[in-house]
Amino acid sequence: MGLVNRRAQERRDIVWRNASQQQDKEASLLANLTAAIELVATAQNLAFSCLGIILGFLFGALPGIGGNVAIGLLIPFTYYLDPVVGIVCLLAIGKGTSFGGSIPAILLNMPGTSQASFTAIDGHQLTQKGQSKKALHTALYSSVIGDLFSDIVLLLVAAPIAAVALKVGPPEYAAIVLFALLIIGAMVGSSPIKGMISTGFGLLLGTVGRDLFTAKARFTFDIANLDDGFAIVPILLGLLVFSEAFVQLRKETGGRHEDIALNGLDLSRGGESLKISELIPLLPTILRSGAIGTFIGATPGLGATVGAFLSYLTAKRLSRPEDKIGQGGLKGIAAAEAGNSAGTGANLIPLVTLGIPGNIEAALVLGAFMIHGLTPGPFLMEQQGPIVYAIFLSLIVANLLLISMGFGFIRLARYALAIDKRILFPLILLVATIGVYATTRQIFDVGVMYLFGVLGYAMRRAGFSPLPMLIAFLLGPLLEDGVRRALIMSGGNPVIFLERPISLVFVVLAALTLAAMIWRGVRNRRNATEAASIAE
Repeated sequence: MGLVNRRAQERRDIVWRNASQQQDKEASLLANLTAAIELVATAQNLAFSCLGIILGFLFGALPGIGGNVAIGLLIPFTYYLDPVVGIVCLLAIGKGTSFGGSIPAILLNMPGTSQASFTAIDGHQLTQKGQSKKALHTALYSSVIGDLFSDIVLLLVAAPIAAVALKVGPPEYAAIVLFALLIIGAMVGSSPIKGMISTGFGLLLGTVGRDLFTAKARFTFDIANLDDGFAIVPILLGLLVFSEAFVQLRKETGGRHEDIALNGLDLSRGGESLKISELIPLLPTILRSGAIGTFIGATPGLGATVGAFLSYLTAKRLSRPEDKIGQGGLKGIAAAEAGNSAGTGANLIPLVTLGIPGNIEAALVLGAFMIHGLTPGPFLMEQQGPIVYAIFLSLIVANLLLISMGFGFIRLARYALAIDKRILFPLILLVATIGVYATTRQIFDVGVMYLFGVLGYAMRRAGFSPLPMLIAFLLGPLLEDGVRRALIMSGGNPVIFLERPISLVFVVLAALTLAAMIWRGVRNRRNATEAASIAE
């Protein structure tokens, strides 16, 4: 009888402890949200959110530029802002870009961003029918609702994922980062092999500076400015912003400049606005596409273009003849825009919980976190809960700002599209130079930016994407730290990566990814050889 009573008491103690832990978690969440609301509800935060949306709209509406250039340009200047304000401003640029890219796609059949290509299919046909206003309103509502969907998912799942991630040790974290780098290297760019070469250079770049364990200098070549490694901002701006500016300038000055014919573009004659009775039937398509875009956006290496494509394809397969998707149907615009925009919030899921960026925008935001002394990952939510939740809530507020500002953007679209990129890009280079110097106060870092700008341009010309190199540069020190700590734990025995279930799973996945890349490369070479022999 005494044994039964003891076991009953033990069960009651376990239940009490679990209930107590749950209450502590709820109290902590409530405290974080309360503190976050105070950070969000400031005039500065709202003002810079509006600024980010406006910049995103302008850069997204200019075909071939995109919001990543604007994000990169603003990163140095956010150094002087509160972390929440600065990071939210950058994320608001992404939101503005998602909608801004649809405007030239619908009006001119010239997508401002690659993901807006699927919006152009139905949107421009509606413009030709005199219904451009209805198409633009559909794009705006779909973009905001899809983005809002992903922001809510981010708010709900980030904390549980981070709580699970806190339980993993150095071996598991190193295996996860290795797998993410292989996935990004394999899926970004024109060739998996080139992607892996780019990743390798990024990892090598991340080793420059003092060894964190021994404090010995590595690859510094007696240059004092390299003792702490390369600064993040010059590398970010050089590889992404400068190289993109060089590419665009070459297009504009190489005889391929096309003046956009805007004289006949009068949005006041764009037909009727979208009615509520027309919006309601679109909601199932918008929500389904938002779910697809959120899943794709949370997967490293895929991005908004894949989300827009799969959302559009799914909507077309499930459509009825009267929906006219592909022939000027509103559901086609709704699917493409919701799937595209849902990636904005979803990109933060692997970034905030694991410290792994999945695309260019997330890599830029990772750099912004780091220059503010914040390291994304599972410890970020535990140590800086109010800041993280303030960013999440600010994303939702930014969507409300976008819906209210979007109608004004539509009326001003004609003027945004008329900006001459041959004037804009030299200004971008000038602002980037000023931004780097203002951040580091080192002429050396300005030179580093120019050097990596030329390198990034050369990589693009040769078919290499700079993104795997940048992400590997940012994550390389984290990978090295995880590997070395794991080896210290095991006394130098690498078998530790195979002894733990989670690390074993990701090591196997990494090996399978590498094997798949090799197999695909061999198959492509074999097919090319066979095609050449047939041609002869």
